[in-house]
Amino acid sequence: MPLPLRPLTLALMLTMSCASTADAALELRNQHLFRYLLVDVYTAELYSTPDTPLAQALASEQPLRLTLRYHRNIDRDDLTKAALTTLERQHGSEQVEQWQDELTALHEAFRDVSAGDTYSLDRRPDGSLELYYNDSLAYRSDTPGLATLYLGIWLDEDGLSEGLRSALLK
Repeated sequence: MPLPLRPLTLALMLTMSCASTADAALELRNQHLFRYLLVDVYTAELYSTPDTPLAQALASEQPLRLTLRYHRNIDRDDLTKAALTTLERQHGSEQVEQWQDELTALHEAFRDVSAGDTYSLDRRPDGSLELYYNDSLAYRSDTPGLATLYLGIWLDEDGLSEGLRSALLK
């Protein structure tokens, strides 16, 4: 029979701010509440290796995790439409068209979200992409560059929100 956890131990376990991939321990670096038209949409959390400056981690193929903790219900089609609109603004429709097969496969793994749901997008040490929905693997791709492209929706210039990007990369 397992021993009961002491309240302090349990509290520490629940508030730890780290994540891990198979090959690297990631640490919460920054978080920011994203609001749209005065509505709390999600809290974004950026994880990376602890000793790497965020600009360097972003510019390289080092592991990163972006977790979005939703505060409201959002339809899957609205999620994918916002992603595609941002990618086209950032890269142009011709370049996005080159990624169409990979983006379609990724977006097929999306589900409607409810308040309390999470999506995590991992760029793994080998450059592959893993998408988690409520901590369960929903999609994986070995396509080089897809993880970096998709993380750019939030972390690259001219992305979804300059305020969100600045807060996550400070």
